[in-house]
Amino acid sequence: MSQTERKAHVLPVHSLYNEILTIIAASSAAVVGVISGYPFDSVKTRLQTQHYDSINACIKKTYKEEGVRGFFRGVIPPLVTVSIIKSISFSVYEKSKTYYKRVYPNIFDKNTMLSTMVISTFAGAVSGAFIATLSCPFELVKVQKQLEFLLLQTSSISTGATVYMRDLKPTTNRTVGAGLPVAPIATPPVAKPPSIQTTCTPKKRNMYTSTSSWHSAKDIIKKKGITGLYSGFSLHLVRDTIGTAVYFGGYETTKYVLSGGDKSSTGSPLTQFLAGGICGIMCWIVVFPLDLVKTLIQKEILQPNPTYKNAKHCMQDIYARNGIAGFYRGITVTLIRAFPIHSLNFLVYEQTLLLVRHLSHRD
Repeated sequence: MSQTERKAHVLPVHSLYNEILTIIAASSAAVVGVISGYPFDSVKTRLQTQHYDSINACIKKTYKEEGVRGFFRGVIPPLVTVSIIKSISFSVYEKSKTYYKRVYPNIFDKNTMLSTMVISTFAGAVSGAFIATLSCPFELVKVQKQLEFLLLQTSSISTGATVYMRDLKPTTNRTVGAGLPVAPIATPPVAKPPSIQTTCTPKKRNMYTSTSSWHSAKDIIKKKGITGLYSGFSLHLVRDTIGTAVYFGGYETTKYVLSGGDKSSTGSPLTQFLAGGICGIMCWIVVFPLDLVKTLIQKEILQPNPTYKNAKHCMQDIYARNGIAGFYRGITVTLIRAFPIHSLNFLVYEQTLLLVRHLSHRD
């Protein structure tokens, strides 16, 4: 920001001005990121918790049984909440950087790659830990909604109810993405018993009653209490703390290198795009195992007899069956999604920030 801009926005007005800019830019980036990335995230969740022969098989089966809506199941709450959470995340990140620079200027306020990497990583960790407490309930509900159709099938099998679905063929030795066994999908009966109520009819076998995200949240609270919304929180906290640290640290460091070693430079649009994509891939490679275990734990929150006693039990089971590779089952679709989504995320954020600043100071 120029000297003229600084004079025009004296503290605390200047601080409020920057807060508003951050909220507008982060919210814009969040909306673009959620809409463009949600189908990939939905496929990732399914690959982590159900068995499919390939990514293509998962996409085809989801579309065949649930249509386009299946890829966007539960998208509305994230669209709203992610905008809020991302705004808070960027705000906490920027404030943390300012704090570290002021308190430890000899370490964090130098124009070096090491200083840039350390301060952005530290500030990212603080931001990740802070937003984890806000985002855990929303992510738990999101997982339940993404798997609603599949969990309905499993629930119907365990209770003995009859379900009419298209192409639900019996299978053997079925495993989820982590290589863990799951119950076989129900086989369509020859005739429909008149005394049994079903969610689908033979004429529309791929139809079933969907519920809202609010209904899912109320169901969790009813069965598990208010603390049930924080099931898997310890994993969520560790994942977000480490992941956000790598995310911001990777972005700022990559941008610093691509900008020729000038930390004050915002970088060109291409630099922002590339740095965003690289940091997104780095982040998911680091946190994917934690995300996998968290998803498997949160998937079973409403099950009367969950498969795992705790996260340690889940990790031991995954490792015993497939070794280290088991923790990265389903990562391909995540990495395919990571580069373009996070490239757009930072590009939209940085460019919106510049645009709003330009418009607010135009004569």
